Amino acid sequence: MTEEQPPPAKHLATDRFGKTALRAAHDITAGLAASGADDDGVVVLRTDGPHRTLSELESLIDDALADEPPAASG
Repeated sequence: MTEEQPPPAKHLATDRFGKTALRAAHDITAGLAASGADDDGVVVLRTDGPHRTLSELESLIDDALADEPPAASG
């Protein structure tokens, strides 16, 4: 009789990420449906682009926010 081995931590992390990604996709879909936006069915997944570090992603977000016009004060 063999004892069942627990899955490796890397596999558990991958499973958690997959579940989180699916929940996020569902939340985005629900948000678009609630806003009345048309679903064009287009999904884009690029796997050939550069991989970014967290600091690079933060920099990209900061740059995008810096390009937005300032909010009108009321």
